[in-house]
Amino acid sequence: MTRRELLLLGATAAAAGAGGYLLGHGAAPPPPEATAAAPEPVLPQEVTLSAEAAANFGLRTAPVERRPLVRSVRVTGSVGFNELRLAHIQPLARGRVQAIEVAIGDRVRTGQRLAILDALDLAEARHQLSGAEAALRQAQAETQTARAALNRATELVRGGSLAQSELERRRADLARADAAVQTRATEVEHWREMLARYSPTGPMAQEPADAVRLSAPTPVDARGAILAPFDGAVLAIGATPGELVDTNREIFTLADLSLVWVMADVPERDLAAVKPGAAVAIAVEAYPGRRFPGRVAYVADQLDVRTGTAKVRCEIPNPDGALKVNMFAIVEISAPLGRDGLLVPDAALQSVDDQPVVFLALGEARFAPARCGPACGRTA
Repeated sequence: MTRRELLLLGATAAAAGAGGYLLGHGAAPPPPEATAAAPEPVLPQEVTLSAEAAANFGLRTAPVERRPLVRSVRVTGSVGFNELRLAHIQPLARGRVQAIEVAIGDRVRTGQRLAILDALDLAEARHQLSGAEAALRQAQAETQTARAALNRATELVRGGSLAQSELERRRADLARADAAVQTRATEVEHWREMLARYSPTGPMAQEPADAVRLSAPTPVDARGAILAPFDGAVLAIGATPGELVDTNREIFTLADLSLVWVMADVPERDLAAVKPGAAVAIAVEAYPGRRFPGRVAYVADQLDVRTGTAKVRCEIPNPDGALKVNMFAIVEISAPLGRDGLLVPDAALQSVDDQPVVFLALGEARFAPARCGPACGRTA
């Protein structure tokens, strides 16, 4: 009976059927001792209604389907930050804040400039890089001179005009010059790495196309910037223009709120049914009637000894920013029961002698009652 037609009664009959039990939503059937105490009522084989009666009742039919049974674990929780996208931004170098270019609550994009900084360490790195590059050029010139002297000495030795000892001395001079070039090249590479570390416009930064270039690669220009590492909202600003700051000072707090975490408190009795990847829907008081879908991302490995609950982290997309951090939420987690059942619409489930019953459509105005057994569930 996977695609049979069920009788759906109007609003009055649907209300009368609300007392029937529901396996699809996790409710339990009547206790065995209660059902064994009274004989099972006998239902009629068939019910026939006139066209006028069917019209007066507002009857209609709907298909019944076999689907996996799922119950809903309903718990409370609260909305929080996605901690993988929460940044406490510190300056890359010591310096003086020249300008703050955003305000609390502003939405910023990746690479957007948040502040201008007169960076002392940046100036030092540029000065040292400039000196190292000059020393490298000098060492390279000395190497060329030593190599030319060695070549000349080699020719003179062949002609008998120069002693062999002089040739060896010049060969040693060339070796020392080559070693000096290697040393200076290492120093240049070191200060280039330091400059890239201190500069927000280094190879790892994504500077927007319309950004104003603040600094040139010269020792006298020490201006740098603090850039946003990702799209998000500015939650806090911890400095003002004119302040001296170091690398331990938190200047901005930035959060990406396009996806939020909802931490739900699940009782121990329901933990076995909650799995990572399970579908989730949350509701908050600010938006009556609206449900925010998501999924279970993590189930804690330990329980809170005071409450007997475990934290379950749910990831909820929040593209319009409707969900705010610290909102109270009602969380419904879909927990598969591991078996299939016949799911019927709410309006088709009726109560006859305190037993759940559905009516199968046999033909024109002809219906057969059938009890809802253990494989029968319920849909909205």
